[in-house]
Formats: sequence, structure tokens, C-alpha cells
Amino acid sequence: MTGMELYVKFMFTLTVGLAGVGLVMKTIFETLLYDWDPVVDMRRWWKVHSHKSSAVEHVRAEDILQEIEGRRQGAPRPAGRAIDRRRESLRDMDEAESRLSSTAAV
Repeated sequence: MTGMELYVKFMFTLTVGLAGVGLVMKTIFETLLYDWDPVVDMRRWWKVHSHKSSAVEHVRAEDILQEIEGRRQGAPRPAGRAIDRRRESLRDMDEAESRLSSTAAV
């Protein structure tokens, strides 16, 4: 075989192979992923992974200092600690955002 024949054979094989891969991908996208919205999924993924942080960030330095000063002065602790109230309010905001985003996606 000459070099030109090998080239033509290679190009024909490449064409058939790429056409086959195209058909398989088209079938997969039309049957399995027909309702998939990559933009929404990427935004959801980014929101979930970018907002996960340690609990240390949710505790303000002022709350810690007030708690330490209260212990030193012997003052009774308030019934609801400021740190717990802040965490609870953040949880409530996250729940509200998730409810709003779930209704918006529908």
C-alpha cells in the first residue's frame, strides 16, 4: 500500500468512527438527558459547595468577647445565647432560600 492509500483508509476509518460516536452521543442526550439543564445544575452545585463553611465563621468575635466578659463579671448568662440565636437565624434564612429556590425551579 502506498502512503496515499493508507491516508485515505485512515480518513475513512476516522469519519466512520466519529459518525458513530456522534450517533451514540445524540442518542444518550435525547433519551437519558432530555430534561437536564446544565446551567441550573452548575448554579446549584456552586451554591452548595461555595456556601459550605465551618461553624467558626458564623460566630462573631463580639459574641465571644461578651460571653467571656460576662463570665469574668459573674453575670448570669442570658437565656438564649447570642451565638445560638445567630446560628438559628442563619438556618432559618437558608431554609427560606431553599424553599424559594425549589419553587422557582418548578
